[in-house]
Amino acid sequence: MPDHDLALRGLPRWHPDPLVRATLDRIRRYGWAVTAVGNECQHDSPTCVPPECAFAYTTGLRLHELPEMAIYGLDARTAGAVLNELGHLFHRHDWRAAVRGRVAVELDSLNVPVTLIELVDKSDLLITNAVYPDAPVVQAVWPDELGSYPWEDGYLLTPADQLVRGVYDADSRPEPGPRIIRSGAGLNRAQRRRVARRRA
Repeated sequence: MPDHDLALRGLPRWHPDPLVRATLDRIRRYGWAVTAVGNECQHDSPTCVPPECAFAYTTGLRLHELPEMAIYGLDARTAGAVLNELGHLFHRHDWRAAVRGRVAVELDSLNVPVTLIELVDKSDLLITNAVYPDAPVVQAVWPDELGSYPWEDGYLLTPADQLVRGVYDADSRPEPGPRIIRSGAGLNRAQRRRVARRRA
């Protein structure tokens, strides 16, 4: 039985919206789901209005005692890879310390580090709001080509490139601990034992 099967106790069994039901099925199968919303309408409908900035978000990380996550301004494939990698990474690291400590998170799926901020405006996260309206959400924010973040002087990107729906707390003090979190898993338990035996 997969580990995520144990966490499904807080998952609704059914929802009237077919898109939400499909997401619930993905959560049952994979542990959580990523929904990506692009800059183009896929339907020829006059009511379809694309967002000003592409984005993606998770639903179901709440079942793993993690916040839901969102990212803006990346294509669907990259955004999905980033959110899935962050979901796996924060099973091993304290996400609260990463937000409070302004920790740079280096990922295999993106060639620049991301910083996590608390998301305040959750209005874009329709499926997550339908399933977990009270879930905490963090936004992964990436820097411009010069390495500047939206809250820093000299930031070059516009809101059409990356919307910031959260709050960066410039007054927070970094906590003791890592200043950078890397995605690489490091040695597993058997490898650590082997190294310890060689030293002894």
